[in-house]
Amino acid sequence: MEAIIQFLFVTLLILLAIIGYRALLRKFQRGQVTHKDYCELYNLDQEPASGELAFYFVCPDATEVRFAIWQNNALIQELANATFEKGGHILRFDSLQLPNGVYYYGIVTADQETKKRMTISN
Repeated sequence: MEAIIQFLFVTLLILLAIIGYRALLRKFQRGQVTHKDYCELYNLDQEPASGELAFYFVCPDATEVRFAIWQNNALIQELANATFEKGGHILRFDSLQLPNGVYYYGIVTADQETKKRMTISN
């Protein structure tokens, strides 16, 4: 009889541990960002970049997007400021318009700002 009580006690402890672990996971997941709600910006194909560059990004829904190039937080050039439909988009840019150096390219929407680093070497 005592062996059965010990078995039930151990089983109860295991079940309580599982329930506690799941509650802890739910608590940590509340503050996480849902990536599917935001545009995704991809890296350039070549680094250092030169010639015609193809900037690729994907929007989860129709989204007002500002796409620009910065250097040291100073706006260098705005490539687009429009509403982009759901899906993938490519913006082309000739790097010969810029002197060699380190720049940032990225998208700005109402809910996000995503920038990536690139080095221009023409």
